[in-house]
Amino acid sequence: MSEALDLVAELVLRESGIRVQPAQHPALRSAIVRALPNGDAAALLALVANPVEGPRVIATLIDEVTVKETFFYRDRQQLDTIPWRTMLERAQAAGSQEIRIWCAACATGEEAYTLALLACEAFAPASPPVRILATDISSAALEASRGGRYRERSLRTVAPSLRDQYFDQDGEQLVVGDRLRSIVTFAQHNLVTGSIPPLGETAFDLIVCRNVLIYFDGETADRVIDGLRNTLRPEGTLILGSADVLCGTARRLVKLESTPIRKHSAPTTPAPLRKPLGVTAAAVVSLDPFAVETRFLQGIAELESGEALAAAESLRHVLYLDPTFGLAAFALGRAHEATGDAGAARRAYQRALRTIDMSDERHDHLLEQVDLVDVATACRARLATL
Repeated sequence: MSEALDLVAELVLRESGIRVQPAQHPALRSAIVRALPNGDAAALLALVANPVEGPRVIATLIDEVTVKETFFYRDRQQLDTIPWRTMLERAQAAGSQEIRIWCAACATGEEAYTLALLACEAFAPASPPVRILATDISSAALEASRGGRYRERSLRTVAPSLRDQYFDQDGEQLVVGDRLRSIVTFAQHNLVTGSIPPLGETAFDLIVCRNVLIYFDGETADRVIDGLRNTLRPEGTLILGSADVLCGTARRLVKLESTPIRKHSAPTTPAPLRKPLGVTAAAVVSLDPFAVETRFLQGIAELESGEALAAAESLRHVLYLDPTFGLAAFALGRAHEATGDAGAARRAYQRALRTIDMSDERHDHLLEQVDLVDVATACRARLATL
């Protein structure tokens, strides 16, 4: 059974780019049962080898292992940096009267519809000159996206006035209205095995691909980033997720100073933007040396400077002073990884997941563009690789 499960994990990696670690095998077994009731890994592999049944079984399995949880306006600060008017000017200069957007790995559609809503507001009262292609590997997720039916939790960050304007109430659900639907087209696409851009598509002014790379190995993530960058129009914008940057999954991401990434027609130095959890030692000199946050910033500065042992010591001190500081536990996990202590890193990430409180606003000013949901996602992604 173990050998068959390993082969299924290899199949998932080959088809989706998602690496299933041995610690995740129980979850993979559950996904197999959902995809093939009363079946097991060996039975699934036998069906996969069938030229008729194989593609359907693989698609069903991928539906079960891909992550689909999201919500409207996730990581709002990032989305607020989108330069709608400037993008239209650049599109027009390139001979197009519309802004072309690709929302890659759109899950159940919340992010694509969020972009549509932001476009409507940016160009109101006129109809937005925007077309959004939203793609995902999961056919089940796309079916939900096209349905456009969401519960209160998914729209918790949308103002009541915008809900009334762009959504229709249907019992306990809110249904996406025609104004947003008319802007978005959904299609199935695999970032790992499919062409970039999708077949039949040309360059885009904006590509949003957030918190997907964390599930890929470094080589795959690098290849996807290259494809996305090459699919941008000159001066186009690529927005990646905070969790992608926090994890540093792609080797190329580690070298980038910021997100979003802008592609220029000629080589230039990117404008400095805020880097999640980034800080220099100079930034903490004038702060209270006994404050918890000061010691946290010191640890982050040491980590960014390559002083992982010193960072671990500083961050352990932070957690001694405040055992509930989940963000510090995550940073401690990064420090332990940098020193090669996988066991300590696992314990730190597990501690972070136990202590991160999504309603805790004490350290919002430290997070900048990072959402605590993304920190938790990054913890789970790092645990899966250790």
